[in-house]
Amino acid sequence: MTASDKRNLACKKLLADVHAITAKDGITPSALHALKLKLVALAAKAELFPLADFAMPVAEARNHPLLVEDNDGLGLYLTISRPGKEAAPHDHGIWCINAAIAGRERHKIFRRTDNLAQPGYATVEQVGEVMVEPGSGMAMADHDIHSTLVVGGTPAVGLALYGYALVRFPSVAWYHPQFNSVRTMPSRRHAAMA
Repeated sequence: MTASDKRNLACKKLLADVHAITAKDGITPSALHALKLKLVALAAKAELFPLADFAMPVAEARNHPLLVEDNDGLGLYLTISRPGKEAAPHDHGIWCINAAIAGRERHKIFRRTDNLAQPGYATVEQVGEVMVEPGSGMAMADHDIHSTLVVGGTPAVGLALYGYALVRFPSVAWYHPQFNSVRTMPSRRHAAMA
């Protein structure tokens, strides 16, 4: 059995476990924690994810689909981000979990502090920080806000599990704390399902 075959089996097992947990518990903090532990355990099997099987990004980052379910199904990806790659504070509009295979990525966690009354206006404050590195991960609920930065001199390689595949993401909100503004990207759900 090749590494690719073993990887595919392990990814299918993970998604079966995810479905069993969410069918029993729904999407709760304890369920997200259980899912994070499963994803961290899979990421620890680095031999299933040899970098020779995955193209390096030409620019900042690249997502490689590992297993993407149809319709409103889950999306599991191998992500590679170059040193220094960063993303401003944003939310995905859907739950997500990250676990590191190699490298280090700093996630700053924010909460929105305005009353949502003025379109385009938003204030956020940092409320936490998580370093995602081998042996660790992080889980976020639907509208949790985070920023990312790849730290150190090596690429961050990890697994990302989303409640929907990337092509079916709901709208994503990008926050710009220095300008007290928010920009919402359109949802991809309707276009992907048409």
